[in-house]
Formats: sequence, C-alpha cells, structure tokens
Amino acid sequence: MKSEVSILKTEIEALKKSLLDLQQQAQQDIWYDGSDVKRLFHISESTLTRYRKEGKIPFTKLGGKYFYPKQYFTKSLMDKMQNKELL
Repeated sequence: MKSEVSILKTEIEALKKSLLDLQQQAQQDIWYDGSDVKRLFHISESTLTRYRKEGKIPFTKLGGKYFYPKQYFTKSLMDKMQNKELL
C-alpha cells in the first residue's frame, strides 16, 4: 500500500512538472503583430518601424509580416512606450 502511494505521488509530481513546462512554453509562444503593438501603445507605423530598425524591440518576420514576442512587453516597458520614453 505504501509503495503504491509513493508511486502515485511520483507520477503526480511528474505530471505537475509537465503541466508547468507546457504553461511556460505556451506563454513564450504568444506573439503580437504590428497592429496589436500599435493599438496597445498608441504608436504610429513609422514609430514602430523606427523602434524595429534601431533594435529597441525584438521581432521576427514571417511571410512578410512582423511579429513581436508578447513576453517582452512588461508593465514597465508598456508604461514607457505609452509615455514615448522608450529607451
């Protein structure tokens, strides 16, 4: 009986770890597109392009469209962008 409980605890811990790993991976895989960033931060296309060219924000280009990692946009960065104080 005791070994069965121990085995179950081990399996539950493994499942818990797997779920946490999946949750972290899902959060990392969330991207904004350009229209999302412009709308969220009230910036123009030219400002977004300038930030991209100056390396102020990370991005990836896929099929001719730019995407920005959601995890990059922390609360403090969002405040700075909304106040036009980016870097």
